[in-house]
Parts: sequence; structure tokens; C-alpha cells
Amino acid sequence: MRTLPDALAALSRLTNYERTRAAGPRDFDLSRPRALLDALSKPDQRMGDRVVQIAGTKGKGSTARFVEGILRAAGLKTGLYTSPHLESPLERIAVRGLPIGEAPFARAVEAALAGVTGKTTFFEALLAAACLHFAWEATDAVILEVGLGGRLDATTAVPATHTIITNIGLDHTEILGDTLAAVAAEKAAIIRPGVPVWSGVEPSTEAGAVIQAVAAERRAPLFCVPPPCVPLLGALPPGVPLSGKQTDGDVSGAVFSADGSAGMRAIGVHQAHNAALAAAACADVPAAAIRDGIATTEQPGCCEPRDGAPLVVLDGAHTVDSVAATVAAVRRHWPSRRPRVVVLALARDKDLDGIAAVLADEVARVFCTRADDRRGRDPAEIAANPVWRDRASAVEKPADALDTARAHAGADGLVLVTGSLYLAGALRAKTAPGPWRETPGDDISEK
Repeated sequence: MRTLPDALAALSRLTNYERTRAAGPRDFDLSRPRALLDALSKPDQRMGDRVVQIAGTKGKGSTARFVEGILRAAGLKTGLYTSPHLESPLERIAVRGLPIGEAPFARAVEAALAGVTGKTTFFEALLAAACLHFAWEATDAVILEVGLGGRLDATTAVPATHTIITNIGLDHTEILGDTLAAVAAEKAAIIRPGVPVWSGVEPSTEAGAVIQAVAAERRAPLFCVPPPCVPLLGALPPGVPLSGKQTDGDVSGAVFSADGSAGMRAIGVHQAHNAALAAAACADVPAAAIRDGIATTEQPGCCEPRDGAPLVVLDGAHTVDSVAATVAAVRRHWPSRRPRVVVLALARDKDLDGIAAVLADEVARVFCTRADDRRGRDPAEIAANPVWRDRASAVEKPADALDTARAHAGADGLVLVTGSLYLAGALRAKTAPGPWRETPGDDISEK
């Protein structure tokens, strides 16, 4: 196996639950990734002294990138494993912030597949390939984004020194449960005995109580950083959690400082919370590295501005809460961009009614499409939702939907591409980097 196409062809023969829907928890079994890593001489135990595992209904990928940026700014050789990818599977495995090359990817996949037996999945094999690559590269620290849930996710087969739970919401309910308490229990299962955990979940909530109970049972130090929170980046002794300052302000675009103002290039109040969690979990590194790491970390596919006339904003949000956060960020950062037009794709298991209700009063037109032939909802079904009040149309091909939306938005308008990370990835290559912020200066106060 010498080329990227060879590696992808071999991986394609494995079950891929990112593309086909799992029947339920019985489709996931931690013994498989554990056996695979053991067969490969335990590369997961040769990746450095710091392994950070991050779970959560939303924000886990962004938080993982913030942690990686901070640790890299601190001088550590970092490895980052994320999923799914936007444009290329090479994005999923990165060292020092750079995606793996085609030849090293093929080498790692070939080595990982040599240990595959039984019902090993695409995700499990790719995680093993990532661990091999990180071990070969002699990384100092590795950050692992959970794929789904936590209790049965393959990343939980890897020993962790730090764990983070970003938030709890209802998603993938057929596997994780249909209550917040059930989802919290699935995600809190990443907490290891004696291993510190940072939680972005409000402690007074039902989900927060579940996380506290699991941490207490396993004697894992628990540090809560619930939103809204701006991190205070003063000097902290090793092991002390970052304190927080309550605020409703959006800190995007400001500069991190020890006086309570905080910011990053990433856009949105929700990203401020992700940054706060990352900073808290890295409180043992120099404050300058925290500031530099967060300030320079970009979040592709997360409220990402592209083009300029009209502005195209790519966002993979696919839950009601995450779409609402994206809409709030668009309102704040590009207030004068009108009309607002949406290109929307949703998987069949996503809350169409809830997401449509969030978007309906914010946009002039909606062009509904499908980015995933196997799991995507019929564009005509999305467009037929009555909340659109005859302002929605079905366009089968994502590229055609984008072109149509651009025409309706005009040079001064804004096109929001949302509902699916696969949609954001499919259209990212058809756009160019755009002006990331319209509002001038570093004023982060509410208007």
C-alpha cells in the first residue's frame, strides 16, 4: 500500500458509521480498538506524556484545536486526531498543526490494517493509524477528539492524562439516549480514576450533576468552566484550574490578556467558551502560550468566512443549539450584510423543525440540498417545512445551491452554509478565504 488512493480503498472496505447509521450501542465495542492497539504493540502508550481526550455534544473539535494550539505554542510537539474531515482525510491526523502527508498516511494505514480482525470499523482503524504515526513521530502531547458519545468510543481505549467534556445536548439519541442525563452518562464515561476532568457543563443542571457524580465516584479532580466565561490568564501554579469571569460579551477578535478581556480569531460566544475550557485544561503551561495558542488557532468549517461578494459563511452546525449559536455570531459580526440567504443540508436524524425555527426569521431565502447521499434528508422534504413560508427551494447539488444562493444574496449579502459538516466541506473548495470580521476594533461589549 503505497498511495493515498490505496489506503482509502482499503479503509473503505471497513464499516463506516460516519456514513451509515449504526443500529445502536451494540454496534460499538471497546474490546475491538483495545485488541487492535495491543496487536500493534501499544503505540497509544508511546505518544508522549500528555494525552487529552475531549467529548461533548458540540464544540469538541474546536476545543481540541485550541488545546493543540496552546500546547504547540508552549513548545510541545503535538499530535491531533479529529473527525470527521472537511475536505481530505489527511486532516484527521496532524503533527505540529500540519496534516499528515499522503505517504505517511498510507504507511500508517497499512500498518494498522495488518492488525485488524473481525468487525473493526473505519474509525477504529484510523485511530490506530493515528496512534502509530504519533508514536513514530515521537510526539510530546496528543489530543483526541471523541467520535461519538464516550463510553463506547474508540478513543476511550487510549489511556488519557486529561479529559474534557464541552457540553451536553440531545444528538444521536438512538445510541446515546433521549434524555440529557443519559447523554451525560455516556460522555462522562471518559472520566478515568484519578485523572482530572474539565467540564463546560453548568454544575447545577441535571447533566452537570451526572458528571459530578461520576467524577466523585472515580475520584477524578473536577474543574467546572461553564458558560458564559472569559478566561483570566494570570500566572497560575501547575495543576490549578483556570478561574473564570462571568460575562455575556463576545470576545472574538480581541486579544487575550490577564485582565479578563479575551479573544481569538475564531468567531462566536460559543468559541469563547471552547477557548476557556482549553485554557483551563492547559493552565500548567505559560500564560503567553495560552494567549498565543488561542489567538492564532483557526476553526475551519466553524462559522468560517469565505469569499466577500457576497460573503459566504461555512458552518457545520447540525443541532438546534449550535445553529442558534451560529446565527447569533452572524448577527454580531456581519450586522449589515443583507440579504441573508441559507444553503441548508441535514441528515435524516437531525431536528428539522427545530433548526428551521431558528433560521426562519433570520433569512430571506433558503436553498435546501443534500451533501451525503446515504444519510442526507431529501432536499424537497426540508424545503416543504411550513416554517419557511414559501421561501425555500430544493436544489439537489450543493454547488448549484451555492451558486443560486450567491445570486440571490448579491454582492452586499451573506450566504450561510450550514446544517452539515459534509456540506461545509463540499463547498469549502469552491470558495476562497474571506473577511473574517466586519465590526471594527476590539470592542467586545454587547450593543
